[in-house]
Amino acid sequence: MTEAHLIRTPDQRVRVFVSSTLRELAAERQAVREAVTRLRLVPVMFELGARPHPPRQVYRAYLAQSQVFVGVYWQSYGWVAPGERVSGLEDEYVLAARLPRLIYVKSSAPQREPRLAHLLARIRDDDGVSYQHFSDPAELQRLVENDLAVLLSERFEMASREDAAEDTPLAGALPAPATPLVGRDQEVKAVTELVLTEGVRLVTLTGPGGVGKTRLAVEAASRLRAGFGDGVRFVDLAAVPAADLVPPAVAGALGLSSSDSRVITDLESYLRARRLLLVLDNFEHVLRAAPLLAGLLAAAPGLAALVTSRSVLRLGGEHEFAVPGLSLPEPGAQPRVAAVREYGSVRLFVERARAAAPGFELTDSNAAAVAEICRRLDGLPLAIELAAAKARLLPPQALLDRLGDRMGLLTGGARDLPERQQTLRNTLEWSFGLLSPGEQALLARLGVFADSFSLPAVEAISSAPAAANPDQDVPVMDTLGSLVDNSLVRTETRRGQPRFRLLETIREYALDRLRDSGDWTAAHDRHAAYFLTLAEPAGDELQDPGQLAWLDRLDTEHANLAAALSWCADQGHLEPALHVMWVTWRFWWMHGHFAELARFGEAILAKSERLPPYQRALALSATGLMLVVDGDKTRAQRLLEQSLPLFRQAGTTLDVAMVLGNLGHLQALRGRYAQASQLLEDSQALLRDVRDGGYPPDQRLLELMVASEVPNFLGQVRLAQADHDNAARLFTEGLTAARRLADRPSILISLYDLALSTQARGDLTGAGEHLTEGLSLAAEAGDQSSAAYYLEAMAAAAGREDNPQRAVRLLAAAESILEAKGSGWLHAYVPRAPHDGEELAALRSRMGDAAFKQAWAYGRSLGGSRAVAYALHDQSPDPIRHRARTPLRALLTNLRHHSKTATTRRDQVAIQQAVDA
Repeated sequence: MTEAHLIRTPDQRVRVFVSSTLRELAAERQAVREAVTRLRLVPVMFELGARPHPPRQVYRAYLAQSQVFVGVYWQSYGWVAPGERVSGLEDEYVLAARLPRLIYVKSSAPQREPRLAHLLARIRDDDGVSYQHFSDPAELQRLVENDLAVLLSERFEMASREDAAEDTPLAGALPAPATPLVGRDQEVKAVTELVLTEGVRLVTLTGPGGVGKTRLAVEAASRLRAGFGDGVRFVDLAAVPAADLVPPAVAGALGLSSSDSRVITDLESYLRARRLLLVLDNFEHVLRAAPLLAGLLAAAPGLAALVTSRSVLRLGGEHEFAVPGLSLPEPGAQPRVAAVREYGSVRLFVERARAAAPGFELTDSNAAAVAEICRRLDGLPLAIELAAAKARLLPPQALLDRLGDRMGLLTGGARDLPERQQTLRNTLEWSFGLLSPGEQALLARLGVFADSFSLPAVEAISSAPAAANPDQDVPVMDTLGSLVDNSLVRTETRRGQPRFRLLETIREYALDRLRDSGDWTAAHDRHAAYFLTLAEPAGDELQDPGQLAWLDRLDTEHANLAAALSWCADQGHLEPALHVMWVTWRFWWMHGHFAELARFGEAILAKSERLPPYQRALALSATGLMLVVDGDKTRAQRLLEQSLPLFRQAGTTLDVAMVLGNLGHLQALRGRYAQASQLLEDSQALLRDVRDGGYPPDQRLLELMVASEVPNFLGQVRLAQADHDNAARLFTEGLTAARRLADRPSILISLYDLALSTQARGDLTGAGEHLTEGLSLAAEAGDQSSAAYYLEAMAAAAGREDNPQRAVRLLAAAESILEAKGSGWLHAYVPRAPHDGEELAALRSRMGDAAFKQAWAYGRSLGGSRAVAYALHDQSPDPIRHRARTPLRALLTNLRHHSKTATTRRDQVAIQQAVDA
């Protein structure tokens, strides 16, 4: 007789843990106590003993020593301790999952708390729990006494039957995990519900190595055990070397002894009349045995199978459950303990780090590093556990600094793990070894993608010579599909188009393989050539409305385009990289990546001695213009001045005019208006000469750009000198050229400038029209930083119109956007509207402190899209409920498309409400 089935002597009686709120159910607790003691059992109750320990430690210790759980519930959910997510009442129920659970719910509960109602709904849906209602303590006592008597009788009979069998461990028993499962509550619930769904008999848990498929399957199976009359059997196929050896392995797990010739027949006979859950672990390397499983399911209607595999089985009736990584903090999320501890990946790291280094604690000082470690490891439990084990040697920040070499760092897993799971590299080697040569070659090449990628991009990097393409007769789409099936490539949808992605851990492994293959340089060259070509704008894509679609395309491919430019700069392919920099600068500006483009420019400049003079001038001027936006105006001026003689040597007058105009703008920013005026007037004179003498057609866009920006720069000088009429004339001239160019950045500069000068002349209505148009264009293009500057200007107008509440809300919204998105590019080309402390102090004085704080909080809560929706409405305090300006419906429809990544669900609802209004 095993220890688990001992008939206890009176001094070792069965202990019954009683869980309920204490005060509201005091009489009911006494009734349960009397029922337990009448059966000569031991009631384990929180109030019965001295407790020189925290309450949570006490009830956890009590539960660990109990054999039966009795839960009594009425209206209160119970107290949630500081720092905890659930009450002690719910925690007790969850911790008792291994025990028989008898649940009693008091009827008539008009004031039942919502969290308790939710908990009871979960309990009611759990097939492994006894759930009954009662009305008073006397009825409860009778129910508990009867139920305990029946339970003990059933358990005694079960023990007698099992003790009559051989006193050996049960074949195919579920493994008993050494540590609790962390961060998988939703997945366990989803898998158990899927297995229990009518008509579902085969569920395959798929995912890359180390994602936790086995652990999830074991936990789900343990919870499903009560729903299968003949129990659960577990078969580990990792050590089974061939598909034809799977039938004997399954037979062994079922306790059958069969000859090879009869094993399948015996399996079908054994399972035919049974209600049993069969867990088949690590199926990926014996996929040819899938028909066996199909045959068993066909022969045994009461059989269900839960399979773990890195690849789907491709059987009829199969339901795939793709196991995700553990939940991750969002990039840029508040790096505080309270914020990050809610994520499963962080909780797992902390628990395993404490096991390795008992003094480890998650603190505000290390929370950001821990969160980033989890993100960099894609939420993969195996990788996180291997990283956390290093906590005995390295603090989180030092560990994060070393994650550039994941494969070398993440080693030394527990010795009781399979060898393939003791290092991250071993896990990926196992998956890689299951691929065909062609699949291996493609996976290695996919490492060149810095982010998600499309099928045409995969086809472009796969156009290798036959010697480097082992499966050249297999379509690339089919090979890619096989990698998806093997959980090595993930699928997603972006802007309605299918995309593919490698987890970063898999990408690092793929790059190692690519480096070893000899295809490293060729694959990167093909990648760069594809994305530089993709970035090239077609004729109508530099002008509205084609510009928006082009900006969208570049936003989708941003990371890959950046990788392509970086590769070209590193390899000395300077001219194609420089060309793409020039033709794509609008994207980098409007989407806030100008600093990144400036770094590419600096990298090209470092090698620019080998460039012809004109191309070197382009590199100097392009980098200088990026540095204007990035804030390094001194170096920007030096580079622009260095480009001038080279452009003059090349005889490209329009380029000279462009550089003179920007040098004049830099002088104006320093308040040197005389020097600025001279440079800007010289630029205008050159532009007139070019127009009079004619210029090549391919210079048309540059001519219009110079014709737009130089009048604006000169107009800003006149505005600063209070020459409002000439400023307005110059800004109007610039706007006219910008509209002919149909270029959004140029139009945004012109509209902003014209609005300020119109305001200065006292025409608030005209200024409002310019600001409304500019805000609409910026928001439509996803240029949130520029939209914020327009909000500031609209705030200034609202202050002048004696609407301080609106002014404060708009200023707060603008500040919030700029904090989240950065300062953007527009500030480098326009004078900002008043937004300093003096302006805010004046508004506070007009409104009063309480009203100011309320308006400020409201504005900061809006977010980008809702702030734009508010600004474009009339001045009512509740913008969503009032009539919008006529163009708003089309704008907001575009906003939903162009701010997907920046718009929360709350924002989307608000936008839809505005559209509906």
